[in-house]
Amino acid sequence: MPILRYLTYLLLLAFTGITSPVYSESYVPKSNQSVVARWTVPKSAQQPKVFIAQLLNDASKPGLASRYYGRAGALLKPLLAADPNDLQLQFYSATVLQHYHQFNQAQQLLTQILQYQPGNVAAWLMKANIHMVQGDLAAAKSACLQVLGHGSLFVSSACLLEVSAEQGQVVQSYQQLQNIVKDAGNIPLEQQVWLKQILAVLAYRQGLTEQAIDHLSGYPLAQAPVSYLALWADIYLAQRQGQMVLDTLGPIVEASDSFDDALLLRLTLAEQSTNSVGNLWKLRLTQRIEIRLQRNDTAHAADIAQYYLDIVPHPIKALRWAEINWHQAKLGADERLLKRALAAQKLFESSPHG
Repeated sequence: MPILRYLTYLLLLAFTGITSPVYSESYVPKSNQSVVARWTVPKSAQQPKVFIAQLLNDASKPGLASRYYGRAGALLKPLLAADPNDLQLQFYSATVLQHYHQFNQAQQLLTQILQYQPGNVAAWLMKANIHMVQGDLAAAKSACLQVLGHGSLFVSSACLLEVSAEQGQVVQSYQQLQNIVKDAGNIPLEQQVWLKQILAVLAYRQGLTEQAIDHLSGYPLAQAPVSYLALWADIYLAQRQGQMVLDTLGPIVEASDSFDDALLLRLTLAEQSTNSVGNLWKLRLTQRIEIRLQRNDTAHAADIAQYYLDIVPHPIKALRWAEINWHQAKLGADERLLKRALAAQKLFESSPHG
């Protein structure tokens, strides 16, 4: 996930005094009429927007995305039906649509918002993120420049540098971002997390694993968003430190309300690299992949493709899901995944059993 997307979460309004919702066990519905979840909006959240903002703000944390986005979406429907021109509700709806890869619908809402609120920095950042995911880097850069006119020079510069890195200017972007951080002085904690993640990504892409680890070391992993944890795991897996991933990430995932596909995948890779007995994480991941397949869940196409590349090799299925993912997302990571799947398919076809 591009780090710009995480920053839009940080710009959602933060509220206190909201009690934790009661969780229910997830399952595969037997029909379209099945009720998959029930919950009650806390009495303290008399303002529904407050509760929705909190759900979306917390959805980046381990184990909460699948439930919280669904809840937010369900709460938004009647509110938008009653007041379709509410710009705040439109932004929250765009956030939900973005999560489910319904990018065109999200962009339509963002365009409407920006017609009335041209200085809405969060909306510009979300537009930049979606453009970047869809491979339109020129439009992404243009959206970042709009932030410069209405918000922080620091935020706009980081936005532009992440886009530049996607254009292949990784070394230059990394150096410039480090200089910006040095010159910025005191940076709010939330933006520090965002910055550390960008710096770690850029260092990792250059093979600077020690620097990447250093960038991520200053923030408690137990409080980190899923994208932060996945990146941390990738870096340690690249250093063949699978046991570190199991020992550190495993308890965090175990303690979460439910399991995130991206984290299950990395724990399974760590399990494979250490020849762990029992294959606990592989069993859990396989169960999750089976659910995704039954639902034809294209929002998790990248995870499914990697599963068929690295966990249960199946070149034909890997390529199918990598192509589905590429149709939705065109970041460098998505291109690399597609190339891996194409290479695996080619090797399979050239083998005696192909």
